[in-house]
Amino acid sequence: MIARLLASLLALLPVLPAVADEAVPAHAERVATIDWGTAETLLALGVTPVGLAETAGYRDWVGSPALPPDVAELGLRATPSLEYLAALKPDVILSTPQFTAIEPVLGKIAPVISLATYTDDLEPYRHAQENTRRLGALLGREQAATDLVAATDARIAKLKDAVGAAATRPVLVLYFQDDRHAWVFCRGSLFDDVLKRAGLKNAWTGPDNFWGFANAGVDRLFAIRDAAVLVIEPVPPAVRAKLEARDGLLGQLPVFAPGNHAILPSVWGFGGLPSAGRFADQLLQHAELFERGHAS
Repeated sequence: MIARLLASLLALLPVLPAVADEAVPAHAERVATIDWGTAETLLALGVTPVGLAETAGYRDWVGSPALPPDVAELGLRATPSLEYLAALKPDVILSTPQFTAIEPVLGKIAPVISLATYTDDLEPYRHAQENTRRLGALLGREQAATDLVAATDARIAKLKDAVGAAATRPVLVLYFQDDRHAWVFCRGSLFDDVLKRAGLKNAWTGPDNFWGFANAGVDRLFAIRDAAVLVIEPVPPAVRAKLEARDGLLGQLPVFAPGNHAILPSVWGFGGLPSAGRFADQLLQHAELFERGHAS
């Protein structure tokens, strides 16, 4: 009943599309977001969102910065709860072009700012820098934004210095869906941008998409004879067991031979600068994998 009533009331309000930053109250304090990458950037800037969509998913797939327990759950990212969102009385709602279809509805509750990281120019790292600075200006966190940009650049530079000329093996980065399918990160992904900036080569040269990943059957990996493989958590239990036992199709793949791969803690492949920095740190911990001849 309440949800239907609220929906009826919202229908009477004017529709506001994504707006210019000037339309948002100066130094907005109550910020809601439906995007995990934007949420991690807010937290890195010292701003706790009042609400976020799919908070459990954030904790599983993003992990850090840690999401405080008092951040309200807004429901699904593509269909957030308008009732919960309106009750939070946000000063601004942050979105991305992925959710353009629902922005007119969100705009009935508060001004909507859409931040694009993944675009046709395939430069997500540069856009993540721009979005960080934009959020810093919007929320009165300019210095924090400047510091985050500089710190992330420094983390990648540290990785580049550490691997140096010895890093001659290409790198394959993926999430497992199950023991036969994976999302492999390629050109246009945040991870690929970090690899390039660190002087590392992506092992995947097959088809890709707008988001910088390929939805690939693991049999496609037979074509990759020598690569350092980075598997990102969460890893399905059945997949982990087969990797450890060298069992099934995974066990036959040369790239999963002992010493060829590492399992990394959760880091969001579609995130912003916090994810880029954490990914660089994790690569640094496994720098020996990138040296040709390392695998046993």
